[in-house]
Amino acid sequence: MSVVIRDGNPYWYLSPDIWVVPGSDPTGPPGAPIAGQPAYLWAHVANTGGSDANGVRVDFYWANPALQVTRSNATLVGSAFADVPAGGAQDALCLVPWNPVIVNGGHECLVAVAVHPAAPLPNPLPDAFDPPTYEQVAQKNLTVLVASMHAAMIALTISGLSRVDKAVTVAAELGGELDRATLASLGLRELRLAKNPKVEVGLGRQPRCVGDEEPIGEHKLELSVPRGTSAPIYAAVRAKALSKDEYALVRIVERSHDREIGGFGLVIVAGAEHGKEKQQS
Repeated sequence: MSVVIRDGNPYWYLSPDIWVVPGSDPTGPPGAPIAGQPAYLWAHVANTGGSDANGVRVDFYWANPALQVTRSNATLVGSAFADVPAGGAQDALCLVPWNPVIVNGGHECLVAVAVHPAAPLPNPLPDAFDPPTYEQVAQKNLTVLVASMHAAMIALTISGLSRVDKAVTVAAELGGELDRATLASLGLRELRLAKNPKVEVGLGRQPRCVGDEEPIGEHKLELSVPRGTSAPIYAAVRAKALSKDEYALVRIVERSHDREIGGFGLVIVAGAEHGKEKQQS
């Protein structure tokens, strides 16, 4: 038996199998959560094995905006249960409402973990959720930003591990395409990938105001994070010349020894219909 919540492809931290329904009706359309207002979490769970997986528990977690999400820095929202037939799939709803916190503007990261005796995770559990290693674990870190010549600033967390020190490289990368299901889950179903987006992205270790003509920041940072701690970084994004039916993708990627261990996606859009910053992560 193999219980699976899919990673994103090619960006594993953008899972298409986790989505949010904002508001008080969990059966409503998916979209971006709003800080301070309830939302419901869903996950699509598949069973690629030859026997039924009854009583699969799906645990949902949120964390402050981070690249690599760890259990020590995540908060359990609640659980859902699903009976997934052999070769089939089931959408699992967490009946505990999720309330995105205002302090982060609703910018949280989401993780879903499918738990079943026939597809066990290690015991004891590692601190890092590590979705690329475990097919029953998936992560969605995705934010929608409105294009502006005035740089928007996003604070991100580099989470230290509970038992070992950590040395990583964080890079800002422009480009890539989202699948249609992910766009639909953000309420962006009609948008297409911009061919020549004029988007700048830079990283810094301190929050700062970036003027229209000022350097946007570094493209890469080297960080050392002692065990049991965390470190902030700040991503600045400046964009223009996007039409209302286009989007561009910015990715902030965390690597250790050339292995990609975390990431965060920024979907850059334009248009009055996106008059404020929105996010699903």
